[in-house]
Amino acid sequence: MYAISYIETEEQLKQVLDFCYDILGQHLRDIENYRYDDWKDRIKSDNKLLVYAHEGGHVISAVLGRRESAESLVCGFVACAPDYRRQGITRGLMDRFEKEAVKAGFRYITLGSDADPFYGKCGYKVIHEMHGQNIYQKLLGT
Repeated sequence: MYAISYIETEEQLKQVLDFCYDILGQHLRDIENYRYDDWKDRIKSDNKLLVYAHEGGHVISAVLGRRESAESLVCGFVACAPDYRRQGITRGLMDRFEKEAVKAGFRYITLGSDADPFYGKCGYKVIHEMHGQNIYQKLLGT
């Protein structure tokens, strides 16, 4: 059975980011807004937007967001270990992330991905295409 937690310590952040970089690509370690130090700064102010699932001491899924403006969030990382896909874990994390976003007063969430079916099932709509990825957005509270 897995548990859901918010990132509260740098140790948790390191474990979750290593997991995300392994799934999504090591190149992200050096891209602005996705570097370790960028995420570390967010623990203090927005840790409810840094949610992950873990089992037996291992991260199995994560959803990490960052402020874009007073009304808007960017869902920066969404990752799930291959053995845990199609079990509703990441969908549950997205739901938790969205509820926390609403509580914090955000109006919408934007993200870029090529995982079309997953985000459509979560209620996101394609609003643009950029660099070979679809840009999705979801209005919160609708």
